[in-house]
Amino acid sequence: MASGTVECSMDVYSAFLETQFIEKLIGRTSKSNNGIYSDRIIDIDILLADDLVIDTPELTIPHPLLHTRRFVLEPLAEIAPDYIHPILHKTILQLLNELNIQCKT
Repeated sequence: MASGTVECSMDVYSAFLETQFIEKLIGRTSKSNNGIYSDRIIDIDILLADDLVIDTPELTIPHPLLHTRRFVLEPLAEIAPDYIHPILHKTILQLLNELNIQCKT
């Protein structure tokens, strides 16, 4: 197992269903109110799964906003800096550095 990765015996769709169940169990009711995102009691996202690219109405992997969110990229770069984004073909560290440069300009 590579540094910064997690192994799971579930396939990604089963893991997604499990995260949805956990969110509902804790009290999450919906992702948005009238199509507008709002604060939620919990939000579990599957950011990446191996080199999978999934784009369905229920599940999108890699997470479509992963490369735009410093609060996601910073901890991810700490545990998996060399992980290559399967669509953008850049490492997590490269994506973080690019985001930091964009925010400075």
